[in-house]
Amino acid sequence: MRKRLIAVPLLCGALLSLAACGNYAIPDSTPPPSQAVAANPFEAAEEDSGFLAMLTHEAASADFSESGERLPFSYDGGEFRLDYRFSLTGKMDTVGFLLFLDGQPQPYKVNDTTAEYEYCHSFPAKEDQSFSFLFEPVTGSAGDTLALTVVSITNPDFQPDMESTSSYGWYHKTLESCVELQFNVDAPAAHADLPPVREIFSQSEAREEKVTAQYVENELPQYGWGGVSMDTLDSGIYYTFFCDGGITYDNLRVSAPVTLRFTMCGTAGTSYSIAFFLDHQPVKLDESTCRSITLSKGGVMELEAVIDPDKLGQFHTFYCVAVPQGGASAPFFKTNSILLYKENCA
Repeated sequence: MRKRLIAVPLLCGALLSLAACGNYAIPDSTPPPSQAVAANPFEAAEEDSGFLAMLTHEAASADFSESGERLPFSYDGGEFRLDYRFSLTGKMDTVGFLLFLDGQPQPYKVNDTTAEYEYCHSFPAKEDQSFSFLFEPVTGSAGDTLALTVVSITNPDFQPDMESTSSYGWYHKTLESCVELQFNVDAPAAHADLPPVREIFSQSEAREEKVTAQYVENELPQYGWGGVSMDTLDSGIYYTFFCDGGITYDNLRVSAPVTLRFTMCGTAGTSYSIAFFLDHQPVKLDESTCRSITLSKGGVMELEAVIDPDKLGQFHTFYCVAVPQGGASAPFFKTNSILLYKENCA
């Protein structure tokens, strides 16, 4: 596996060799300014150009085959240790990491085996840091080789303190990198010390519908998937995410039940795990932290959930992720972060 690099530009990014770049802005200030009074960071950066920060992350030690391919790491029981490192140059406040084992959110510890498990650990932004992920796999049987997806998330500690936000979703950009875990024994059947999982939905349902021309020609372009037709639908992966029937970029007032609708379609046979995150922690979907789906030709998978406002506090960061499962060579997706807030907030 090669190094993965993310460039954080002030205005717009270019696609670099062996790099993933985002066209998002992070204001040049520490700590980030309150979005209640700050100007739109895109506007604030109009006169600037170049990159604000560069980030790479990768497994720190691995074995390679004679042909130079990275070999899977072995799981032999107990708590697995993955030595890891990241390098950051430029201006950024914090970097966090999410882990997904075969698409399922994987809690972990960092370095200290006596620490509590967590789903997202935040690191102060410094150059060239080395550490270890420690975890008991949430899934896996002897003979399996599963993908462990490591996802960095920029400035996870940033959250506006008012409901008036500006381009909030651009702060928590991600970059994923994968290693393989080969199971010589089964993963533990039970995990007694996993972090608690919040329940915020009053109901949730997954279903498959037939793809319609209206969906392809109207809904997909709303989410930036232009140029897709019924004939080319199977040549890529596409998703949409609607809150209360519309696209939400920054904030959402939750004074009554809110219906969420995540849809995905594309290359038949591709499997994904869909998870919703509140404050960078997965929330409960039925009895799990995610929902597995498999795409079919001519079909669109829909995951619908209803947020219960009584189960929320005043302010929360909320987003959805879609992680490839079953060894699928497919992209990782994260929706823009949304600030959920209550109507009576000052």
